[in-house]
Amino acid sequence: MPSHTVAGPAGALHIVDHPAAGDGTAGEALPLVLVHGMVGHVGFWEAPLAHLAGRRRALAVDLRGHGASEAPPDADYSPDACAADVLAVLDALGLPRVALVGHSFGTLVAIAAAAGHPDRVARLVLVDPPGDFTQLPAEIREQQLSPLKAAFETDDWRSATRAGFDGALVGSAPATRDVVLGRLAATPRDRLLGMYRSMIDFPAVDTLDRYLAAPGSRAHAIIAPSNARPFSLHVLRPALEAAVLRGTGHWLMMDAPDRFTEQLEAWLTAA
Repeated sequence: MPSHTVAGPAGALHIVDHPAAGDGTAGEALPLVLVHGMVGHVGFWEAPLAHLAGRRRALAVDLRGHGASEAPPDADYSPDACAADVLAVLDALGLPRVALVGHSFGTLVAIAAAAGHPDRVARLVLVDPPGDFTQLPAEIREQQLSPLKAAFETDDWRSATRAGFDGALVGSAPATRDVVLGRLAATPRDRLLGMYRSMIDFPAVDTLDRYLAAPGSRAHAIIAPSNARPFSLHVLRPALEAAVLRGTGHWLMMDAPDRFTEQLEAWLTAA
């Protein structure tokens, strides 16, 4: 995949950039920017990028501290900090307006970028987003999250994260499972801890509402069958047009790239 780096607010950011076809028609299509989730990298989008080749300009970003992007000196892995990185990429490449796609934690990054700069995001696509933990009653939130927070303070923190990922991998293809668990084993504690902590405290619904209130905003969600919690974003915000991709796990763009890309293109080309 063609790749290069651009300067970000906290270090160099690695991207892969596929140009549109040279006939002029694809060049008029809205550019597409893909943002991976926790433990991911641009390679998680390899199959969708191959399917999109030539239809429109499509690029994927390695989040800070992931893939070939530099880790921030202050260990800030919050959605807002990562959103600033994405916007730096748009500025560096001269992209005034894009379709922004995020997966998992990357959906929070995409929401933060879209809410802060709705004029830059013509379409927002959330790929199996996490729930908004701030919408849970305080007592239930504490019951569910305290064990996870405590686990990160022990030497056995990898077992706790592995258990969480095993749950998310239910329904995934064996090849997807192997890739994801390999990346989990290679991801340092500070990245995982930083993203988990900020995900738990990120007001996803309120931030998404800011984007949806902007004139001309369009938002969609592609959901795995298991994502049906009461605090899931598409449940809390029925106006978020959602499609369920059957027979997939959480990393559905890797499990079913053909169907994933077909749904994505249907939304991007709709009037």
